Amino acid sequence: MMMPESEMQAELPGGDGPSENVRSLRSRLLSAAVWSAIGRILAVGAFYGSHFLLGRYLEKSHYAAYLMVSVVVATTTIAVTFGTAQILIRTIRKKVNAVQAIASCLKIVVFFGCIASLVLLIVSDHLGAGERWNGIREYVPWVAIWFIASAASLIASSAMQAMDQFRLGVLVGAKNGGLLPNVLFFLSLVISSQFEIFDLGFVIILRSVLQLLTLIPAFIFTKNSISIHRTKNFDGQAREDIAAPTAKWFLSESWYTLVTQFVVLGMAELDVLIVGFFVADGDFANYGVAKTLINVVRIPLLMASVFLGPFIAELYYANQIDRLEKILRGAATIVGLPCLLIALAFVIFPNAILELTFGNGYPEAVPLLRILTFGTVVFVLTGCNGLTLIMTGHQRELMICSIGVLLIYLTLSPLILSYWGVWGGAWLNSILVASLNLFVTIMVRIKVNIWTTASPSCATLKLSLQSILKKPAASP
Repeated sequence: MMMPESEMQAELPGGDGPSENVRSLRSRLLSAAVWSAIGRILAVGAFYGSHFLLGRYLEKSHYAAYLMVSVVVATTTIAVTFGTAQILIRTIRKKVNAVQAIASCLKIVVFFGCIASLVLLIVSDHLGAGERWNGIREYVPWVAIWFIASAASLIASSAMQAMDQFRLGVLVGAKNGGLLPNVLFFLSLVISSQFEIFDLGFVIILRSVLQLLTLIPAFIFTKNSISIHRTKNFDGQAREDIAAPTAKWFLSESWYTLVTQFVVLGMAELDVLIVGFFVADGDFANYGVAKTLINVVRIPLLMASVFLGPFIAELYYANQIDRLEKILRGAATIVGLPCLLIALAFVIFPNAILELTFGNGYPEAVPLLRILTFGTVVFVLTGCNGLTLIMTGHQRELMICSIGVLLIYLTLSPLILSYWGVWGGAWLNSILVASLNLFVTIMVRIKVNIWTTASPSCATLKLSLQSILKKPAASP
């Protein structure tokens, strides 16, 4: 039977003060940060390394087709998980039965995965004539395997994060794939480049098979994490007596998050799909290259989000609001510095960066890279604002902000892309990304009474670091 939300909150560690019987929040936070950073750096490095190789060795039209498949997979993975990954973290953190919670989320993945596969099969015969659609038209079963396996891996990774197994979580799942599938794919491409066997069908099938094989270690790691979680919880007690929410509860709770994720994905990646409906293959490839590079600026903040999510929920429900704000602002400040340096390089040396990464075949991507940098800088400097609303139970407010921006984008993008082409689409994306993050930041201030933004003050950064490193005092 599903446990009421109010009762679940009462079971949180720190309801009467922070519980540190197993190990301190400090050591757990630092351990999560270290493992998440290492895993994400390697995983994201392999992810973008693979794109750079594909951009160099595939024909431009074939690379455009692979970009389209990648966006479809990323979009469909979000739809298939239905926003449950982050809700799962929050739920397990409330000491429910982890096995039941994971099973509920996997039921959702299987159900929506089958529906998405059927929809993709139907629409694949009605796509445009451009070569960028060939990957979807010709390899529907493999694309379906790719996004269903990605969704299941993401659920497993989120469950491990909720149980403090960050080292294992980063191996199997993340937004752009886990460490194992990304590294194996990159190494396979390096070997393939030596034998000159690069082909669109080959890379799609290879990526799908590797993602499917990742489910094996994902299952093993999750099983081991559950065993540890049962006997070594935050308060040193086994708490499997608390029933987990059902799949129905997860659906009712997570649809706010789903809408928000689609908007954030729409501003970050889904716009590539929309651009693909209005521009030629060459312009689409240039836009995709610029978006691939611009996502590099987001990496530090995304790495911080991987390990901060569970602790946001824990500190919020333990009523340690001041410490929560210091940690979030400190994280935004720390990750903001490298992001600004990368963004500055994109503005000053775009030609050199494009030639270094994708070769000399994309000079038209230079102005697009500069335009998109603006919105991404705002995204980074506003910190983990959306994640904070989700982990504190305010995903409905986040959804409202997101829907407003999404409606504006869907209304304006066809008109702007038709008249101003890919450059107009880049400006629209950049402005709306900045606007959405400013709105969400204000909403965090209203609902949670904290700021998540980076601070230029050295004193604020010092206090933030002290708050992260200092062991919290026991409550009276």
